[in-house]
Amino acid sequence: MPVVHGISFVWALVILGVIIAIYGLRAALGYRSVAQDAQDDYDYKIQNAMSVHGLSKDGYLRAYRRFHNPRAPLYVAATLSAIVLLTPVLFVIISFLLEQLYQITGRSRVFEPGYLVWQFSIYMMILGAWAGIAYFGASTYHRRAPGTLSQEIAKEIDAPSR
Repeated sequence: MPVVHGISFVWALVILGVIIAIYGLRAALGYRSVAQDAQDDYDYKIQNAMSVHGLSKDGYLRAYRRFHNPRAPLYVAATLSAIVLLTPVLFVIISFLLEQLYQITGRSRVFEPGYLVWQFSIYMMILGAWAGIAYFGASTYHRRAPGTLSQEIAKEIDAPSR
């Protein structure tokens, strides 16, 4: 791994790993809590003769969880995990592509491996790749966002029996 003045790049990955663990734990605890809340809400509605919109217990629990699950921490953890896992691969790919560019340009001293232009190109391409991964994670998060609870219940009613 590249080392800059005694600070290893591995430390950045370790810090991201800690952040991933925190968000992953928040998501796991949140999903567990919502599952219990869904069960409690269903039981409360049944005990008090409130409408569950004609859904079976499983259908109501699925709709409730889809609407209330803490998706954000899960997507943050998944996106950061993708960044951490893909970064070494990106370094290899970018270094290969820059080496090919260096060979194609006739081995110009301006673009020689290890010098400023080379390092700057790697830096900017890594940042661009990270931004692309973050964009993909955010767009997936928003594309898969649930509607209102009423819409989720209607979706469950319209869904074929499971």
